[in-house]
Amino acid sequence: MREFLLPKEGFRTVFVIGKGGVGKTTTSAALSVALAKRGYKTLIVSLDPAHNLGDVFMTKLTDEPKKLAENLYASELDMEKLIKGYLKHLEDNLKHMYRYLTVINLEKYFEVLSFSPGIEEYATLEAIRNILLKGDEWDVIIFDTPPTGLTLRVLALPRISLIWADKLIEIRRKILERRRMIAKVHGDQKFVLEGQEFTLPKDEEEDPVMKELRKYRKEVEFVEDVLTDPGRTSVIAVMNPEMLPLYETRRAHESLRKFKVPFNMIVINKVISVEREIPEIKVKLEAQERVLREIMAEFKDVEIVKVPMFPEEPRGLERLEKLGGMVVEG
Repeated sequence: MREFLLPKEGFRTVFVIGKGGVGKTTTSAALSVALAKRGYKTLIVSLDPAHNLGDVFMTKLTDEPKKLAENLYASELDMEKLIKGYLKHLEDNLKHMYRYLTVINLEKYFEVLSFSPGIEEYATLEAIRNILLKGDEWDVIIFDTPPTGLTLRVLALPRISLIWADKLIEIRRKILERRRMIAKVHGDQKFVLEGQEFTLPKDEEEDPVMKELRKYRKEVEFVEDVLTDPGRTSVIAVMNPEMLPLYETRRAHESLRKFKVPFNMIVINKVISVEREIPEIKVKLEAQERVLREIMAEFKDVEIVKVPMFPEEPRGLERLEKLGGMVVEG
């Protein structure tokens, strides 16, 4: 069996990425079935807003993991619900930290924020973090991801967020330093809210904003540590033997390498093979062969698995296990 799919210390996380329509969900499902059949307690989670994981398994899935077979559990996350939950978490924290800023209409602010660019990525990252926090319940967690662009932005977020968190902590530290300087001259800054007196914090240990920034940094660092650990995370790219999926896979490989996220395998799905020459598809077969040659030449440090074109789409546990065996076995 391929070592990068198996848990070592703790749990193994596998992200299956790829362009829409290449068979990413089917490959994810097949991999989960194969691992479960080999005795690994496996959770497969669909992060794609256009869910069809339940269709592949021929059952209805929800946010809560559903047992499909021995060692096999599956769920589909509701993106709209995730975004609402993420914004509610932010709102509660901000209201607690900035109670004295009653003039700000936070409800209106968060109503606008729900449509802001990037909110889907942050909500997805928060969902991944919550699943990883319970990772010890599983041997393997497989994420069936959205199309490549969104997935790469999500996987890049921890590194970017750490940079932002460090910068915000630095700025907050300077603010508190100036408050201490003012307090030496004018005394503590106090205000009354709802009949209760408050003193503006000036030390890091008592400042709720600094506490929240440090807490957030620690949460993001946890995800970053998991994503960049080759012993805990693997990425599998699924593509068809065509030029456009090849370009996208190439960009994904370069991007993940930049953010130090392990890229382990390419599954080339729907490879056509014929025993005799068929003039009607000769051009397609020649184009397929060019793509296959490019993949083998360019991705020498990555495992390559060729999956043939099946007469019909693999659905149901039995057919999925056969496909998953091609991916799992070396």
